[in-house]
Amino acid sequence: MATNASAICKFSDGSVVYMRNDITLDAATELLSDASGLVNQAGGLSLGQIAQGRLLTHCGIKIQSDGATTGSFSYSALVGIGGDLIGLVQGGGTNAQGLPALKRPVRMMTGIKLNVFAQTVAVGVQIATVAVYTRSGKVDVFQGTVVDATDVSMTSVISGSTLGEALVNQNVLCYYATYPATNGLADTGVADGVNALYVESATGQLKSMMYITKGTGDIMTQFVDETFSIVQNDTLTARGNV
Repeated sequence: MATNASAICKFSDGSVVYMRNDITLDAATELLSDASGLVNQAGGLSLGQIAQGRLLTHCGIKIQSDGATTGSFSYSALVGIGGDLIGLVQGGGTNAQGLPALKRPVRMMTGIKLNVFAQTVAVGVQIATVAVYTRSGKVDVFQGTVVDATDVSMTSVISGSTLGEALVNQNVLCYYATYPATNGLADTGVADGVNALYVESATGQLKSMMYITKGTGDIMTQFVDETFSIVQNDTLTARGNV
């Protein structure tokens, strides 16, 4: 069963670009401009190329499975020319509405890509995601494949580093967190799962706890405003059960 993702991208001059193509589940996939010929635009181009020089101010992602509503949004990010993340985009599943404003507008140039990561809502352990903006403007996304009744350290999709290594001396400004299991993160009682993703210091002090969403709601995945500082050896952990 194929799954596609679409993005409506709106710019400061009022222009709009429609990005859409089939994607690979459980992997970051670049969205290209829609090549169906149904809308009046050039198809098969990266976002930075088709919108060269324009300032992206609003963007929203929708995930659609063929003949089903099981596709779920995990995260979407703008990828810079050097491969770093330069912005985060909100999204959702089949029923999602809205065209959210970017936390920080991004000027388009050739080489900038729009990546999307999606999964299927299903029973069982899957990939948990946290997408983070910091006060300095640094952006990162952390993921971990949940293992039943086991601590899983979530790491950067860019560097593979832990939270403390990737964002040392940064201050978190906001985030969104997703996990697309049918019955949630910890659905077999309170004995061996934690129903939130959590940040701890090297000494085990709790610094943040983050509720997750499936990424299938009626509105786009919402940023949660929360400020806390990150230092070396801080960790971000997922501990679920099924």
